[in-house]
Amino acid sequence: ASLADFRIDDVLAAKPGEVRIGLDMSVGTGSFAARMRERNVTIVSAAMNLGAPFAETIALRGLVPLYATMSQRLPLFDNTMDLVHTAGFFEGWVDLQLLDFVLFDWDRVLRPGGLLWVDKFACARKDLDDYMYMFLQFRYKKHRWVVSFKSKDEVYLSALLEKPPRS
Repeated sequence: ASLADFRIDDVLAAKPGEVRIGLDMSVGTGSFAARMRERNVTIVSAAMNLGAPFAETIALRGLVPLYATMSQRLPLFDNTMDLVHTAGFFEGWVDLQLLDFVLFDWDRVLRPGGLLWVDKFACARKDLDDYMYMFLQFRYKKHRWVVSFKSKDEVYLSALLEKPPRS
């Protein structure tokens, strides 16, 4: 485990009792949602069926899949999610324009006071400043912010950020 690995219980302790429903934008079969269900948190798992039926597998596990592409707005109401979690979804290949679109949509669905959990976002070391700017432009409160080395030329960015109230 590295400093970039945040434990679920530590993340939930940042807002005790306030995280009830969230969105997971990760690659996989809903394991994050299953772990969160053990803590009485409902997670909608956005899945892209990249070479495997991820959405169907998530549903078969009794979890809630959301089949959506990255380039469409999420079919969720504004200010409704207590948590948005992402892991392994972008991995530093995403261009800044698409990342900007996705982040603005996450900001739209996240309620004020809600948490954005960026879980080991991997990118080239030379691109880190650009990606950090993208995450920091929303002026979220930083609960945790860790950059660690993945390799000589790549880094992980993990962050736990809280959406501020806005008028």
